Amino acid sequence: MLKMKGELKMSSEINSLQANQFAGKIAVATNDQKSVTGHIGKCKSFVVYEIDGDKIIKREVRENLFTNHRMMHQSHQHQGEGGHSHTHLIEGLKDCKYLISRGGGWRVVEDLKQHNITTLFADVELIEDAVNKFIKGELKNEMDLVCNHDEH
Repeated sequence: MLKMKGELKMSSEINSLQANQFAGKIAVATNDQKSVTGHIGKCKSFVVYEIDGDKIIKREVRENLFTNHRMMHQSHQHQGEGGHSHTHLIEGLKDCKYLISRGGGWRVVEDLKQHNITTLFADVELIEDAVNKFIKGELKNEMDLVCNHDEH
């Protein structure tokens, strides 16, 4: 378990899911629609998968026009309590139950969690591999990829 500001606690694996039991949407942060990328707010797009058991029902690409970093072309001003707001990100991914990335800040994890979106930080390069591992219940949440710097 990991504790940081805001009492962030996350398990190291997706143990609440059983393989082939998930039904819903997951989003994957990407810059090229092939690879999982790091910083959630700066990614170019999100690939959203609708999954039912072990089947991918639908795949769509959502251009990242809703995170503060992308909306302000990398020079956004922080808002809200603690100097940060993820309102647009939450709105853009509100139909997703999980967000997969290779890294991100503790604030975004907490903000998404409050809106029933679980952030998974995976050390997996290709989106296809990450999604397949997710479906099989084998995707590990790599807690060392969570950034606890105040600027995220």
